[in-house]
Amino acid sequence: MRTYNLLSDEELERLMEEGEESYEYVSDERESDDDPRQEPVTSNGLHNLCDAIYRRRGLFYGLAYGGFLGLQIAVVGWLSPSISPYQIMFCRGLIYLLSVVCVSWDAGVKYNAADLACYLGYGIFHSSGILLAYVAIQFTQVGNASAFIFNLPIPSALLGFAILGEDIVCSNILLIAINLFGITLVAKPRFIFGDVREPEALWEYVGVSIAVAALLSIVISLILSRKLSYRDNSDPALTVAVTGMVAVFLSGGVLLFTQTWNTPSTLMELVAIPAEGTLGLLGNIFLILALRHETVVVVSLIGTISVPTTFLVGVLVFHDIPDLITTIGAILVFLSTCGCLCK
Repeated sequence: MRTYNLLSDEELERLMEEGEESYEYVSDERESDDDPRQEPVTSNGLHNLCDAIYRRRGLFYGLAYGGFLGLQIAVVGWLSPSISPYQIMFCRGLIYLLSVVCVSWDAGVKYNAADLACYLGYGIFHSSGILLAYVAIQFTQVGNASAFIFNLPIPSALLGFAILGEDIVCSNILLIAINLFGITLVAKPRFIFGDVREPEALWEYVGVSIAVAALLSIVISLILSRKLSYRDNSDPALTVAVTGMVAVFLSGGVLLFTQTWNTPSTLMELVAIPAEGTLGLLGNIFLILALRHETVVVVSLIGTISVPTTFLVGVLVFHDIPDLITTIGAILVFLSTCGCLCK
């Protein structure tokens, strides 16, 4: 846009002689300030960076989800010797129910039967997956179960393509392979690294089979949440509230059947139980927000940042000294997450 003076040359000369500084002569050869070519390079670069971050904000939601999940796993690991995992899940479900106060009850928001089925399905499959993961650990080594449960990207890519029609990018395949190798090194499952005694072999395979079922159950819950985002009816608060309701029902039934309720005996345990539930609540909210903006495989890949997060918590807080193989595995998982961010 150009500006032109509407005064004659004589009038301009008279104003300039009178020292009129309030008027600035703009020739028709000068570019306007609105010309984008006149913007500083640094300002333009900052604007592009902010725009890119906003457009791919789902990646950062996924990072937050993985971080909270890693902290949650560390707290569960610290509590598990004295507090039953089913008891932890029950208390977590009660905290999830608090999110019902944040549910949008706006009259303009309409849910049909398919939406409600997706919400309920997410709660059932997500809670069942967590419950099955706890059961798997009762039959097999934690590393064996973790090697399957944490490997969400592979089935996420396959089911996301088959059910939602989301493309599998070649670069993601390489990142998934690096991620898989890193998680395997961290978990060090005995069926790969070879420390399974013959009498224990049957129970090892039972535990691994349950872990695979837990993995598929969690992936299906991710698919359902992503499906809700496609329908533009994804409410994180409502999803977490339904998940809490299902978690209380399932874990309460297991506690009633197994009679494994243990009263917390220390102040740290009394603080850690609600803290674990709060971490799980925040992790679920960020997971659902991430699935609003990114594909299932990308979110599941970014979410594995929980593995190095748990690794760091173990080193810095609990002073666990990992071996070289575990350290290399955690670094590979971290690099695969960075690769996903840098694409």
